[in-house]
Amino acid sequence: MFSDWPSELVPQQGWGDEAAISAFKDAVPWSVGRDFVAGTAKHLASSLGLTKPGPPIRSKIIHDKQLQVLMPALGYGLSFPLSEIDILRDCVSVYCEWLSALLPNPKSSVPAPILNDPNHYARIIINHFYYLFVPRGAQGPDVINRQAVLCHRVLRTLQNIAQNSPCLSEDTWQTLLLFLLHINSALLSPPTVKEDAGEQLCERVLSVLFETWLLACARCFPPPPLWNALRESCQRWRHRGGLIDQWNRINFALSAKLISFMYGPSFPQIKISNEDDMNIIPVNMSRDCIAQVWYRILHIIGNPVDLSRHTVISKTPAFLKYAISSELVIEPSQHPCLQMLPSIFLSAMKGVSGLVDAFLGVPNTSLDNLNQKGRQMSSSSSLSLSSDGKSEDAGRVLSSGRPKCNSLLHLFGPWLFEAALINCNLQASPVTQHKSDGGGGGGPGSRRPVSVFGGESSRKSSDSSVPGDSHTDRLAHLSPQHFQSGRAEALGALCRIFCSKKTGEEVLPVYLARFYLALHQGLRQNDGTVVSSHHDSHASHSSRHGVRTGTCSETAASILVNGVDLFRLDLQGVVSLVPSVLGVLECVLPEGELRAPSHLPVTLLRRAATHVLLSILPLPLHFQGLQVKEVGSNSSERVTLSLLRPQLVNLLSNALQVESDPVNTQMLLGGLLFCVQDAAFCEVMDSISQHNFSTERDHNIMSSDSAHALFVRAIYLVCHRLISSWKSDVNVSLAGLELLSGLARLNIAEQDGLECKRAVKWLCDYIAYQCSRPPRAHSKDLHSTIVAAFHCASVWLVAHPYLLQDKECLATVLEVVELGISGSKSQVKSSDAPRLKHEKELKPASMRVKDAAEALLSCVLSQVGTFPSVCGAESLSSLLDEVTLLRHCNTWGGSDQLTRDTAALHFRYFVAQNSIMLALLEQPLGNHQDPQPTVTALIRGPFGRVVWTMQLRHLPRHKSSAKLYTVNPGRPLPMNDVGIKHSVKPKYFPDSVDRIPLSKADKSIPSLESVILNDEKSALEHDKLLQILDHQVAFEDNVRHQVERETTEYPDVETECAAPPLCHEFQTARLLLSHFGFLSLDALQQSVDAAVPSLVALDSSMAGFARDLDLLDTTNNRTIDTAHVFYVRAGQSAPQDILLNVMSSNTVHPHFLEFLTGLGWMVNVHQHPGWTGHVSTAFTVTTPPQEVIADLNHGGSCFSGRSHVLYWSDALSEVAFVVPSPAVAQQNQGSQQSLGSTSSAGGIVLDPSEKVAAGGGGGSGSERSDSLPPYDADVDAGSSLSSHTSQVSFGHGENRNRKFGRQTSAMSCSDHKVFVVWLESFDDCYTFPANELLSETVTGRESSSWKEKEAVIYVIFIHALTNGLFRIKLQGQNAKLSMAGPLVDGQVVSRRVLGTLVRQTALNMCRRKRLESDSYQPPHVQRKLRIQEMVQKYRYEMNEPEFYTHLFTSPLC
Repeated sequence: MFSDWPSELVPQQGWGDEAAISAFKDAVPWSVGRDFVAGTAKHLASSLGLTKPGPPIRSKIIHDKQLQVLMPALGYGLSFPLSEIDILRDCVSVYCEWLSALLPNPKSSVPAPILNDPNHYARIIINHFYYLFVPRGAQGPDVINRQAVLCHRVLRTLQNIAQNSPCLSEDTWQTLLLFLLHINSALLSPPTVKEDAGEQLCERVLSVLFETWLLACARCFPPPPLWNALRESCQRWRHRGGLIDQWNRINFALSAKLISFMYGPSFPQIKISNEDDMNIIPVNMSRDCIAQVWYRILHIIGNPVDLSRHTVISKTPAFLKYAISSELVIEPSQHPCLQMLPSIFLSAMKGVSGLVDAFLGVPNTSLDNLNQKGRQMSSSSSLSLSSDGKSEDAGRVLSSGRPKCNSLLHLFGPWLFEAALINCNLQASPVTQHKSDGGGGGGPGSRRPVSVFGGESSRKSSDSSVPGDSHTDRLAHLSPQHFQSGRAEALGALCRIFCSKKTGEEVLPVYLARFYLALHQGLRQNDGTVVSSHHDSHASHSSRHGVRTGTCSETAASILVNGVDLFRLDLQGVVSLVPSVLGVLECVLPEGELRAPSHLPVTLLRRAATHVLLSILPLPLHFQGLQVKEVGSNSSERVTLSLLRPQLVNLLSNALQVESDPVNTQMLLGGLLFCVQDAAFCEVMDSISQHNFSTERDHNIMSSDSAHALFVRAIYLVCHRLISSWKSDVNVSLAGLELLSGLARLNIAEQDGLECKRAVKWLCDYIAYQCSRPPRAHSKDLHSTIVAAFHCASVWLVAHPYLLQDKECLATVLEVVELGISGSKSQVKSSDAPRLKHEKELKPASMRVKDAAEALLSCVLSQVGTFPSVCGAESLSSLLDEVTLLRHCNTWGGSDQLTRDTAALHFRYFVAQNSIMLALLEQPLGNHQDPQPTVTALIRGPFGRVVWTMQLRHLPRHKSSAKLYTVNPGRPLPMNDVGIKHSVKPKYFPDSVDRIPLSKADKSIPSLESVILNDEKSALEHDKLLQILDHQVAFEDNVRHQVERETTEYPDVETECAAPPLCHEFQTARLLLSHFGFLSLDALQQSVDAAVPSLVALDSSMAGFARDLDLLDTTNNRTIDTAHVFYVRAGQSAPQDILLNVMSSNTVHPHFLEFLTGLGWMVNVHQHPGWTGHVSTAFTVTTPPQEVIADLNHGGSCFSGRSHVLYWSDALSEVAFVVPSPAVAQQNQGSQQSLGSTSSAGGIVLDPSEKVAAGGGGGSGSERSDSLPPYDADVDAGSSLSSHTSQVSFGHGENRNRKFGRQTSAMSCSDHKVFVVWLESFDDCYTFPANELLSETVTGRESSSWKEKEAVIYVIFIHALTNGLFRIKLQGQNAKLSMAGPLVDGQVVSRRVLGTLVRQTALNMCRRKRLESDSYQPPHVQRKLRIQEMVQKYRYEMNEPEFYTHLFTSPLC
């Protein structure tokens, strides 16, 4: 920088007013001169008032000539040997007092000439002080300490003058700076000798030099010759460790000021812990001056990489002088003090690395951290590498305003690249490692990096080391491996720079090439030995990279720890490093006894290696045909990435077998599940198993990477480790069980039934072992693992129903269910006699375990082999309710406006066993024409709602239409002839009477009708008379028939025995309860064990009954969860802008909509009977208010929950994915289409075409079928299950005691939120407004105490890389059980499995939250409690006779 300027650093012999002092010294003998100087100094010192009490005496020196005599004497006295310490002390005291003339208030003892011209005499005094600092040769430590005390006093005085003097001239400033340079050169230039003055004063003289220099820059900026002198001097002192310490100290202080005004107050500031260092920069120093001084000081020691070259450091006159004067004729580079160069080089590299962190905005960057071993860590990955595995994003985030990578590399790149390539042979030929620089071999391309990085000098220094030479023997500590710590620091800084790359940021290709070359060299070198052997097989990368089994070099460890994000960024060509990195991973991960650098914990190193492994796992299948040439390789051989997949899989499996850290194990489990799923999906997409795999690979099951082989291998490995070593760790156990659940749902063509059976058997053994642990080991965490294991077993059985056809498997499952419910098995061993139920004490491990066992039993009995039902995967319960059933009765003739209250009056309600509610309808349904005794039972239990229609039959169905009786039995008729009977009616008048016309006399008598109509009383009497006549006629007919029967001969029809007519009217509800044995006296009476009888009748006419019935129906029998999906464009942080992104497909990533369809299938919230993401539309099937018109060009807003959502479910859980969008949807006026189809069948019939199959899952391919024929009338809104009653708070107590403080709040686990956020720019994850978006994610299930600011938010960030892969970041996993998988923070996944893995992770997050909650109740327990609550509220209080009487009454009576 200042090489063109002459240096003002003159030789030491011409400094210090040598001429005047020499003249004085030569004029008188030593003894006379000593006495004169001693007397003069003592006299002058006595007048200062320092040794005697009282004020100082005014000086009697009034002429300049007097000072011309006295000052050479005092200067001569400062050169006296240390044995004359008193004289030295007096001379120092006098001069220090006289220098006060430069201060605002000078001392009274200062001579008048000095007061008149203080700068002139101050320069003379400063020059004379030089002799005090000149080393006196070998002295004892006590003598050197006395000299140090005087030197410290002089330095304090000069520093005080520099800080407080208002009258320092430019010449005085230059004299002061030159004096400091000379005394530093006198003390520090010679090679370090133990206990010399330079070693003792090194830190002090350097600190005064730099602090005074900074003051001069603010008040009188030094000219270029002085800067050149400072640079040359510092380069001569580089063998002193104190110089690098002070250099780092000044650099940090200046950088703190520089960063504060360059990037503003929001940028993370450098933490200055020392109060003195905070004030080291003058307040009045301008910004331009700070920038100038910062850059010059940064380069003041030259190239810090020279510290690794002892031959360069020793090329100084002082080292040459020492070598000449030494008794042993040695080279200057052989001085023992150079042994400290490795630590000095490390300190310099830490300083540069710290400056890199400061400009990157790493929080809490400070000078103190430079001395903390193992501190280097990629800030973007420090979250994942934290020792406890918990999230600390707030203190780890890089500043968004950090400079670009290119800017930092322009500034620090030359040093860092050169330091990273120390002692590296960069020539192409591997056999010419020690070839001289002038020799041939290697083209310009291979030699260019050497010249750029200065590698030639480093190679020269290493080449001069010949085995057996005395140089090598004496400086064995300066071998290349001793500089590996500094080299590792440089590599770590480079990794942090490149890992700070922002999305879309371009890095110069030349820097990328140098970086990859440095990484390759750092990964392939171990303990300073370059291994140049190359093998053709891709399986021998570990030996190629020079790493020994179980040992990781310091450089490789630094790359792993600081470069965990290398494969997560869009770095061009980074895939070429995969072979090199894989060799190091094989050294770190599979070894149980790993020898790592002492400053780095093995756990963190393995965690970093695990992160790197997870980021390269998807590469072989993603870049199947890509061939990669290894960096630095001279051969033409290229490695196909797909060939590395078996190696990666084996590495992952071996790492799981030896890993003992819980966090690392969970990460590896997530990677294992990803491998299996990715292989399975890839094979499905290719339609041919192993289509894209190598044909030369080993087909052994332990090395094959097919989906089936991985499936079997994963089951065996995880189950074995669960039983052997993971059972005591709750988090690892939960992660393993989650992995097994994920494996159970995989659709693999070649699934092995024996392996699936073995998995279920292992799960049952795991449950049995956990339950059998001693009481002191039982805890909430232990029971959480048991509950999760029961859930996992349910998933396996539902996904593989054929397992229950195996008697052994079925017996094992039922034994575990019995163990969970009762606390013990009936048969511990097969040879033991079974214990009956009444002989066992009901003592489960906990109520949580009992509930989980009951859920498994219900799943086995009702879901395995039957899921999904004809209702589809959307509902485990029947879609029929009281209103629907009553409308389809053939006797119903009411109006269409049928409400739940009215419909409930037609049913008889009973509760059996205080947990099963029976709603019995005695009217036959309209689609049953057979006149059999029929009852329709709507059964509501803990596990759902089902409808049964039952008929009382005494004959098989095919004979039910035949009549077993006849009206005419077919008896023979009598043959006797009784003759003909003539019926003759006699005539009393002739026929002509009717033809005679009537006369007036005949009409004189009125007719009877006229009389009756005119008189009301006569009409009544006439009616009474008619009744008497009718009765008499009937009586006479009866008598006549009786007489005829008595006189009629055989056969007599009336007296013949005939079959009675059939009964068509039944009280079928009474018959059903009687046939099931519910109407016994014991069942109707209260027992000692139960406060409620086995059968209780409910009064459906009471107010609120229908509302509570709706509340019971809306209490789902599966777990329900909701995840909200957001799309964030680059740079967005405003909630409204984020919501608007999904309005159009033009504003979202092309793969975003594909990802959404991978989360679940689309459902219409108005026709969907399951969970929809909000209680207002959930569990209800209604006619939509209006036809919803949506733009086909939407970007996800269609799934906002207003008309459609994304839905997924299995037999145990439901989840809705909602994409929030603005309240008023902007509809496109162009081509529009109706989403979903309207149905004329009311709320029962759903269009199967609405379901979009995506991402697998139970029931995704099932078709809807209608349970009833279509009904033409529209379903009234009142017939649907009330959607608002589920918002009522639950405050009812539970009648049984539960362990671990379980409360009754059913909504306590609904206060957490799961966000899935798609990021265009990864840096936006740190500014995502999660709390501001909470108002858009209300589901209606939040508890009354829920507050937006207190909600627990789990966020799954997804960032699409340019190579087609996706980077994952998880946020919010702070709780003990919240590290849910299979996704891992920082993992890279493929496009094929993205939707599936995100869905599984969201579900597992919610399950972990429920396991952690003390107040959570499983769905079947909530339903059971609601039934018990209705029993208490609506129970008929009747004794046994009244109950029997009630049975014989009609429901509407």
